[in-house]
Amino acid sequence: MPALHRPGLSCLLKILQSGDCLVAAKLDRLGRDTVDVIGLIRILNERGIKLRIINIGVETHTPNGRLFLTILAGFSEFEREIIRERTIAGLAAAREAGVRLGRKPKLTAAQKSHVRMLATTGQTNGQIAQVMGVSVSTIQRLTAAIDSSKSRILGMSS
Repeated sequence: MPALHRPGLSCLLKILQSGDCLVAAKLDRLGRDTVDVIGLIRILNERGIKLRIINIGVETHTPNGRLFLTILAGFSEFEREIIRERTIAGLAAAREAGVRLGRKPKLTAAQKSHVRMLATTGQTNGQIAQVMGVSVSTIQRLTAAIDSSKSRILGMSS
């Protein structure tokens, strides 16, 4: 069943009965790929449930409507793959150009150095986090990096 990983759709399919009509705003809202969409259409047809796609005005209770939806689902999947490929290529080009992707670091290099110094004074991660104005997990990541580098220097492995 195509709705296994989609709790809302699974719940809706349990409620729908023969003679009902499922209305979707757009074709791409029905499934992640062509196989999902066709599988959902097949399930709905077997149960006697009609499907209507508002933005293209197609209904699945006719053979022409089912054919048209199958073709559109294929084009939709193709379009998603093209967008995905372009996104991956754009990210790779940005990395090559030296653009730093992702969230801006919470602490500067100088602040990280200060955290390392504070960690050697015996202060807890919570105290350091409060002083630096960041979360405890940010400090934990830095102090864990300090601990692991000490282990490597001393020849210990974790």
